Amino acid sequence: MMRAYIQTDKNGNFYNVNAFIANEGFTSLGWETVKFHDVQEIMEFDPEHILVGGIGNVRKRLEILGFERKQGEIDYPPSLSRYFGRKIWATTLQELIQKPQDWNVFIKPKDTTKQFAGRVVKEYRDFIGLNDGDERTTVWCSEVVHFKTEWRCFIRYGQILDVRYYKGAWDSKIDLGVVENAIRDFIDAPAAYGMDFGVDPNGEMKLVEINDGHSLGTYGISPLNYAKFLSARWSELTGTTDYLRTL
Repeated sequence: MMRAYIQTDKNGNFYNVNAFIANEGFTSLGWETVKFHDVQEIMEFDPEHILVGGIGNVRKRLEILGFERKQGEIDYPPSLSRYFGRKIWATTLQELIQKPQDWNVFIKPKDTTKQFAGRVVKEYRDFIGLNDGDERTTVWCSEVVHFKTEWRCFIRYGQILDVRYYKGAWDSKIDLGVVENAIRDFIDAPAAYGMDFGVDPNGEMKLVEINDGHSLGTYGISPLNYAKFLSARWSELTGTTDYLRTL
């Protein structure tokens, strides 16, 4: 029987809605689901058994199983630069702090996902708490765009699995033609990933960012589709068979 290990809090409750939805999805497929709190608790080592959890736990499990992610973070792939619609560049916190002329930008961690929450920096105090004393922390800098609406597109094996509105004006329209073109242009894409698009006040579609599919938020996707999505990425990372690929 296929198995999915699903993360809980210390009280044994699913750690967030993503874990709950994953449990619903895998259970509906007849999989065994097993709760865990600390990834070190898991004492079997079959890579076909999926782990559902936060980024740190998923990557720790892959490390325990002896797998190394071949790609780094994929926030802004060069192959998709024509969809950015704004200047995006990499630097370090130290370099940015020393260049006030470059402030009033949105920044997010470059090499360590979720190292800190992305934010707009306009003045020196906006840098407080970002680097844990290490100003060599690498970051992405992006010109600020005030998106009117944002959507998450769940991409699985080069196809749109689902699209979910998550922020802004509910009555905006997404141009799926732009999304499909971006999917084709993302030549080094993983098997499953999130492609976030937004529309600016002028109605122009721009890529917000790309997110790896192994620990992606549900944003309202159905339990079955979420299970299929997670299975695609886990199977790719571990080199195992995706038994849900034909669904």
